[in-house]
Amino acid sequence: MTGTDGRMDKKATVFLAAVLLVALAGAALADSFTDMLNTQNQTIQVQGNAFVQAAKTAGGTIPKTFTSVFEAFDPGFCGHDMFSADPAWVEATLIALLALGFAIALVYLLGQLMQMPGLLALAKDEAVQMLYTILRVVFIFGVLFAAQTWFTVRTNGVTDPVYSITSTDPLNQGAPPAIIDSAMAFCRSLIVEMITNYSNLVMYNMVIHTVYSSTMWFGITWRTMYSFNLGPVLKPLIDIVGMALQYLGLGLGEWMFHLLVLCMIKKWTWTLFIPISIFLRALPQTRTAGEALFAITFALALIYPFMFLATYETHKLMSANLVDSSQALQSFVQKSGILAVAGSMLLIVFLAAGVFFPFFVGAGLNVAMEMVKSSVYYVVILSLLLPFINIFVTLTAAREFAKFFNVDVSFMSFIKVI
Repeated sequence: MTGTDGRMDKKATVFLAAVLLVALAGAALADSFTDMLNTQNQTIQVQGNAFVQAAKTAGGTIPKTFTSVFEAFDPGFCGHDMFSADPAWVEATLIALLALGFAIALVYLLGQLMQMPGLLALAKDEAVQMLYTILRVVFIFGVLFAAQTWFTVRTNGVTDPVYSITSTDPLNQGAPPAIIDSAMAFCRSLIVEMITNYSNLVMYNMVIHTVYSSTMWFGITWRTMYSFNLGPVLKPLIDIVGMALQYLGLGLGEWMFHLLVLCMIKKWTWTLFIPISIFLRALPQTRTAGEALFAITFALALIYPFMFLATYETHKLMSANLVDSSQALQSFVQKSGILAVAGSMLLIVFLAAGVFFPFFVGAGLNVAMEMVKSSVYYVVILSLLLPFINIFVTLTAAREFAKFFNVDVSFMSFIKVI
């Protein structure tokens, strides 16, 4: 019996040593995973801050080789600042007005030369319409200049990352941000937040899939053991997380679209939209189209960016109720010990279901619901409800602006399309 007891003691010692090694390896795996999470979140934070400040593509174009994931979302250089000392931003509008005046003068001279009263009357009528056009351009310029002056005074000395950015225009470097620049900074910051939440959801999904695809064993001896899989139990949670990832990806695409639209507005308001409006309004057949384009350009240049800043203020109030997904995931990995004890549990505790279920229901499910709740907030509130309100208010403002100049223009068909 003594020899038998000695052999059993040796087997028990080897078994306990193996268990200890597995436990230590699991603990090292947990530490490595936590370090990876910390490194990932720090990288996202550093690159995200540079992306919000538009530091990578300032004054240039989209790089041919991306050095960070955020550069793929950057629209590049969005044109020169409005009201900068360099007149490059308004040259096209001035050229359009001069060309229109030259054309009217040419028609008048032709009427005088050929003694055609019809051409003289047309030239006089178009000269009056040109004065109305200049009045509209001056009105838009004055309102935008007043709004920008007010915004500069209100944000002077503010440390908010959205309001404290500086101009990236190479002709106006270091100047206070324009309204539309802060609106684009908000879009960038929201893209960073959504990518952070998406990344943490992917990491959580990876951890849960480890449990989802693992086979659990329990029994009394090695010869009489039963196996089962938690896949059917965890499938609803896996489906919810997967659906949250899909819709969060759609939300990212939408905010990329908003960023491109704001960039287009900044770049083409005075260099394309207003000159086209001037030429459309010069012809009697397209005068209504010119009025509509004037109205929508004014609303897009002023109301649309302001609505994004209103969304930003709403987001600052509502986001206080959200759980930080990075901290929640780190706490879940550290406190639950899923990676540190999973290997040893398979060797020591054969009743694995009695260990995993209380842990998972108590910690893993709560973390999943908090992260999914954040995704629902980003998708439903920030990507559906508030943008719809922004577009509705912008089109309504464009309609009222057209009414101010006694023109009846309806943009409500756009709302039906949306």
